[in-house]
Amino acid sequence: MKNLTVLFLFSALLSCSQKYDGEVHFKSCKVRYDVIDEKKEKQLYGQNMIGNQWRSESARQELALCLCEKYLQNRDEEIKEKILEIYNADMDYFHRRKSFKRNDFDSILVNRKEIFDYRILIE
Repeated sequence: MKNLTVLFLFSALLSCSQKYDGEVHFKSCKVRYDVIDEKKEKQLYGQNMIGNQWRSESARQELALCLCEKYLQNRDEEIKEKILEIYNADMDYFHRRKSFKRNDFDSILVNRKEIFDYRILIE
């Protein structure tokens, strides 16, 4: 009976663990995300599915937030460049007004939570 209980608990833990196949990282910031089979998801959810491109862009947004926090602790030029790279990237799902100029990096830092909001809202 003990072996059966241990086996059941082990299999329950395995089924509850989340599987990640995608990752974006830079320096000490890392964001992992699920990569899905888009054909299967489209059959189940139609156009309301959250595709891999959307997940990847969301992860990059979250990475930028982490990098902003790291930059505020240590003004590393490489981190600044990576934040600007993400800010200026062409994205399909996360559009932002390019109202901040490169020399106005402090404004990006101050407004980072709005600029790099990675949450996905589906109607």
